[in-house]
Amino acid sequence: MRVAITDSGVGGLSVCAALEAELVRRGLGDGLEVLYLNAALEDDYAYNAMPTRFEQLHTFDAFLCGATETYNPDLLFIACNTLSVMFEDPFFAGHDRFPIRGIVDTGVNEILAALASDPTAGVAIFATPITIGGNTYRDRLLAAGVAPERIVQQACPGLPDAISNDVSGAEAAALLDRFVPEALARFASRPEKVFAFLGCTHFGYQAPLFRSRLVAEGEQAVVIDPNIAAADTLIDPIIEAGVGRGQASFEVVSRYTIPERPLVSLARYLGDRAPATLAALRDHTLRPDLFGRITQEERA
Repeated sequence: MRVAITDSGVGGLSVCAALEAELVRRGLGDGLEVLYLNAALEDDYAYNAMPTRFEQLHTFDAFLCGATETYNPDLLFIACNTLSVMFEDPFFAGHDRFPIRGIVDTGVNEILAALASDPTAGVAIFATPITIGGNTYRDRLLAAGVAPERIVQQACPGLPDAISNDVSGAEAAALLDRFVPEALARFASRPEKVFAFLGCTHFGYQAPLFRSRLVAEGEQAVVIDPNIAAADTLIDPIIEAGVGRGQASFEVVSRYTIPERPLVSLARYLGDRAPATLAALRDHTLRPDLFGRITQEERA
């Protein structure tokens, strides 16, 4: 069985690492290939940097076509909230050759369970501008019956790169000093308890920092990181496919060479719990043709 996990950049490796840890815990992996496919076009040019919706849609479409043609996975999991939200656009209706699942479904379920546990609490959704602009989380929560006054959304531009490039947390802390008060100010009446939903795979690497900033603002705060739960959703289809006892293989694929700073940061963030994921990251496979005919020259 071949399972592909994708994200715009390397933040989604947290899902890959969580899947590796769960496979090891269960002793499963024989006959399983886990591919991590970096869906960013360039290190400094991902989807939130693209100026138009047209470019965002067509770039991700080119990636999906390239991934299908080259790897033809049995299952693709979109670990990226930005891309998960984007994939709900009818533009992608033709991508039905194999199952494609997104982290938004996991995230919504995690938020609903948390809010059901405390009817007086609110949720602050921290995410990228595209994820917030799509209103997918808010719309789904409202459709599930959550009162609108319990939901606020906060776009966090620049935070994924700050987390990826600075493992000390100093850059992320400086941004959260602005984003957390802005988010809390959006509540019409501030609840006593706030569930902080981390709507970007990078954010989970600095989950304690989110909580500390919320507590500093006087909040009872619980952080919801959907990355681990996302890995859990992959286990059932892996078991159903008859994957045997043993070790899975891991490969990380990128259109460009992943820079040294995120390599160092991810090694620190992931620690010893995902040695196969880290080894695949360090020895990642370069595929300049991963996006088909899209090139920097064509974009220019």
